[in-house]
Amino acid sequence: MKLPLWSRCLLLLQMLLLVCGTCFANEELFREARTLQRGGKYKEAIEAFRNYLTQPVAGDSLSDQEQTLYTEALMQLMNTFQSKGEPEACITTLEEVFKGSPAIQRQCLRDYYSILGYALSRTERMKEAEETTMKALALPLHQPTPENYFRDYAYAAAVFYSNPNYQKEVINWCEEAMKQADLCKNTSGKQWVMTMLGSLYKRNGHINKAMKLFLQSKEEALDKKDDLGVLNSLNTLTDLFLYWKLPQYANIYASEALQVEKGMKEKNPMVSAQTYINKGWALYHLGVADSVSYYTQQARALCQSLPYNSGMVDVNLLNGTFMAEGKGDSLQNGIKELLQVAQQATTVNRAKAYHQLAQTYLKHGNNGMAETMLDSLYVLLKQCDSPAYIHVDYGPILDHFLKTKNQSKVEQFLRMMLKEQQTLEEKNVNFNLVESIVELQIAHNKQEEMIIQLGNTNQRLWVLVGIVLFVVVIAAVVIFLLYQRKQHKLQMKQADAELTSVVQKLEQSNAEKEMRAQEIKDFLKEKNNSLELEALTPSILLTEGESKFRQCFELLYPLFLPCLRERVPTITRREELLSMLIVLKQDNKRIAELLAVAPRSVLMLRHRFRQKIGMETEFSLENFIEEILRITKSSGEMPEAD
Repeated sequence: MKLPLWSRCLLLLQMLLLVCGTCFANEELFREARTLQRGGKYKEAIEAFRNYLTQPVAGDSLSDQEQTLYTEALMQLMNTFQSKGEPEACITTLEEVFKGSPAIQRQCLRDYYSILGYALSRTERMKEAEETTMKALALPLHQPTPENYFRDYAYAAAVFYSNPNYQKEVINWCEEAMKQADLCKNTSGKQWVMTMLGSLYKRNGHINKAMKLFLQSKEEALDKKDDLGVLNSLNTLTDLFLYWKLPQYANIYASEALQVEKGMKEKNPMVSAQTYINKGWALYHLGVADSVSYYTQQARALCQSLPYNSGMVDVNLLNGTFMAEGKGDSLQNGIKELLQVAQQATTVNRAKAYHQLAQTYLKHGNNGMAETMLDSLYVLLKQCDSPAYIHVDYGPILDHFLKTKNQSKVEQFLRMMLKEQQTLEEKNVNFNLVESIVELQIAHNKQEEMIIQLGNTNQRLWVLVGIVLFVVVIAAVVIFLLYQRKQHKLQMKQADAELTSVVQKLEQSNAEKEMRAQEIKDFLKEKNNSLELEALTPSILLTEGESKFRQCFELLYPLFLPCLRERVPTITRREELLSMLIVLKQDNKRIAELLAVAPRSVLMLRHRFRQKIGMETEFSLENFIEEILRITKSSGEMPEAD
């Protein structure tokens, strides 16, 4: 039966209204899910995203707008699970949504595999994550926008980040993601990619590029008020300074990261846990051990729902290292946590655990277990697919094998030590560059403050002067680094010759072996004494106590205190400390800080000391101290204070 024209028009209008109503209802459901997510109602948000993605679609295919919303909903569904700390549940839900949504199977297949691959990488299923990600990159994009390309390259880089066979590809993916980010209208993950690329640069020796990226990432995240981006940048800066053994800088950035983390509304358990772990390591290396346990407890609570290698391994490594320095139950608990890391962690963390266990066993006389740990460490580092570097304390190890007359182990660890020294010599150039960048950054900030205070009239002139000075400093740093590089090469040649000589002597008679062992012991002892002499700074009085400060001072100035006591028989302990600090060129304010007294108390101490030695008013106490120094120099050679 043929319908009249007006009936057909009415039917067509009804169908059109039905389609539009369905699209509008679906879009409203997506907006409701985002509102629940932002409000921290993660359970309700997950259900809303799931309902949106599995609802019937009007028509045979998705429109461009609907496809964009579907892709965004998949990403936000995964992000919600990550914020909730349920990575395994995320995988299950994504797979269920995929099976129940023909539209995703037809038009969002690459988007789905890219998101699923990244979600898998947050669990222990790394092989599946890599296979799924490669499958995604091999598929065409239905919507080839900069945002989608950025997402795919960033996720691919994150999935393969720890795979040693794909390091070049990971750097290329990060760099390509950065290019796409510049073309995007809105990309919230740029700071994350910048910090990841900076870590890759650090790992591959490009420290200057890493520092530049980390600082740039932090500034851009601050401009966009992206707290998670700021936190990621601060964590990577902290990790960088810990890697280069600069705990004072690491502690500054770790403290700043904690302030940011406490002010965040939507927290990521993995990133928050890393923030507390970094703060704990910074304090541990600074010798402030009392607070380490607090930060490990905070990190442990955050890592309970995460895969072991996504957080808890770092907690066990830090807490085990800290507790293994104690006695009794603390020692046993520390060893237990380190053994867990050695069994379940990644290569580098396992190597760190073996090394710490070996040092602990040697310290407590359990030589059999110590040798077992050292053998495991050696085999692990030799079998690693990519170069793995950890800081090894060779002194106790060589001393142990020399005492047990184990020639093969002495040669083995001597070769490891030389190889590590070669690596460190090569990386010292980058180390100097890191310090230069930090100092230049501080100088640059101070210079900008001075320019603002001077006013607009002289602003251009001061900017020009600052630029010239900056260029001169950069040129001086470059020249210095080139000179250092040449010196390092000469030192390495000398070290190679010395190693050849040592190996030849070790192959001689048993008497010569014993003599060489004694020479190595003397060398280590002499080196430790030299390090103690070089390490004498007034700050030792605060950090390591009066006893250690006196010990170092007497090594550097052996005749000073006996001469002073001879001149002033009734001298007190405080007056001796005052005299030693004057030798080290400390002013009254700094002396007050080091002695933990008020500046007025220092003046009173100086006055009483002057009265005791009968000094006239026209002579200063510094002249008296310098006179004693000259007397001690004439009696025996004395180094001058810096």
